[in-house]
Amino acid sequence: MNAEEFVKVLSKFLHKFKRAILILDKAPWHKKSKKVQKYLKEHRRELKIIWFPSGCPEMNPVEECWRQAKGEVNGGRIHESFERMVKELRYFMKYTEFRQNMGKYLRP
Repeated sequence: MNAEEFVKVLSKFLHKFKRAILILDKAPWHKKSKKVQKYLKEHRRELKIIWFPSGCPEMNPVEECWRQAKGEVNGGRIHESFERMVKELRYFMKYTEFRQNMGKYLRP
């Protein structure tokens, strides 16, 4: 992912949903890119952004997806090629129903 691709994703998302609240981590292409910041400023009426706190991956459900993928796809084994690993990771991310307790991410 990079800033240019992220802006494309945001644009497609807004085209489909018109208004949304997004919860984002502070990855460089989300938070530091001038291109992304400009886009978010221009669409501040349509997009409400909530940022995950820095240094708190346990609050980000996506991190749990990555942890599960790392365990299932890599699991301490060596892949025959990088391309094969990417293929397995894509398959896993597309077809896995992730085991998460979403209640732990909600505040009282």
